Amino acid sequence: MPLTHYQRPGLRPLTRGVNAPVRGVYRASNGAGYCVIGQNVYSIGVNWALTLLGVLATVGSNPVSMIDNGVNAGQLFLVDGSQFGYQIDLASNAFSQIIDLTGTFVGATRVDYIDTFFLWAPNGPGTSTNQWGSTLSNSLTFDALYIASKTDYPDPLVSVIVNRHEIILPGQLKSEIWYDAGNAQFPFAELPGAYIEHGVAAAYSLASEDINVYWLGQDLQGQGIVFRQRGYETTRVSNHAIEFAIQQIVAAGHLISDAIGYTYQLGGHVFYALHFPSGNQTWVYDSAIGDPMTAWHQECWTDANGQLNRHRGNCCAFINGLNVVGDWQNGTIYAMDPSVYTDTLTLDGPPGPISFIRTFPHIFEVLGARGPESTDGKRVEFTEFLLDIESGSGPLQADGTEAQIGLRWSDDRGKTFGQSVLQTNGAPGQYITQPKWPGTGIARDRVFEVSYSIAGPAALNSAWVTAKVLGT
Repeated sequence: MPLTHYQRPGLRPLTRGVNAPVRGVYRASNGAGYCVIGQNVYSIGVNWALTLLGVLATVGSNPVSMIDNGVNAGQLFLVDGSQFGYQIDLASNAFSQIIDLTGTFVGATRVDYIDTFFLWAPNGPGTSTNQWGSTLSNSLTFDALYIASKTDYPDPLVSVIVNRHEIILPGQLKSEIWYDAGNAQFPFAELPGAYIEHGVAAAYSLASEDINVYWLGQDLQGQGIVFRQRGYETTRVSNHAIEFAIQQIVAAGHLISDAIGYTYQLGGHVFYALHFPSGNQTWVYDSAIGDPMTAWHQECWTDANGQLNRHRGNCCAFINGLNVVGDWQNGTIYAMDPSVYTDTLTLDGPPGPISFIRTFPHIFEVLGARGPESTDGKRVEFTEFLLDIESGSGPLQADGTEAQIGLRWSDDRGKTFGQSVLQTNGAPGQYITQPKWPGTGIARDRVFEVSYSIAGPAALNSAWVTAKVLGT
């Protein structure tokens, strides 16, 4: 019982555009909301009504990037990884394609902002270029002199991100840190003595919160580690289990270069969500816990066949006072609502279950009459499994029965599991219900797993096992 496990927020639909992936949601500095669904660019009203502003010139499903330069300058810069860029006037919401007569701007994967300048780099994931650029101050105009190159190592530039008032230029293998030096011809310069010996395996995995920047890493030694940059310190925040899961995605022939990352804050916890579209998985890091061994959990969407898939989120923003995510398929924008315990995928759709699964670790010691007894290599007789979980707070199921919790176990060290045995979690109001499973038999190195889809609060604290170590 190292910590309490609460259910992840449910998805409550707020609005819907065309039936296409939500490629980006953004909260501008004036509080206005914007989104891109398919090729359509919308403004988001305070009542969540979508107003079509324009249409992108190219078809795509990859994430877009948006940033603005404030109320006074009043421009929003939008890129989609193509050769085109777009602008929205924050005052009028007028939408237009950027026309750069100098030929300096050739499209971008990501844009950011520092000290009145828009930054952009590079044109499309995997583009073999190390150039990045800046607009002129307080405008969306370009100058052929406002171009620089990542030069410390000859790998291509992957993206650009501003954090802690510094510019991080991540390459495929190594990365640089720049700052605003106030130079006359080009304002920015590389920060002396600061360097990152790791690159980025997935351009869209970059995300920041506070003074932390996260990404799915790649370097001269390999790929598949999740890194965090905090100041000038680069730290591995993934663990061996997460890295094995990423390796399995690659081994199955799927991409990890399409991974998408974003951060959000709920209940005092800041999370970094990392989605693998090709691998159909979502892993989430809780920075409030910090320890990579306990800070990760997996989030899933349960389809109509009961199969677990990646979470529906494709992008995230804080708009109209809510944490919202955009669906990777159907054009819906949801509130991530901690008081909702189901996923509802469309405005008029039925709520779907959220599956919660917790596997408990191997039991290596039992407290006997003479003190702790090691289970190593010995048979153990299990007389009771008791779950310490919040009970009686969920509604009755659709068929009028009480909410159920399933317990299954593996007697071959987690390789295979038997069928789940169900117990009630109590009818509404039966708060002292305690699910327990008597007499589960004898085994060596047993692993227990509980699962439930309760449409109400069901915080899981711990499990208690009554057992006896046998002589052989």
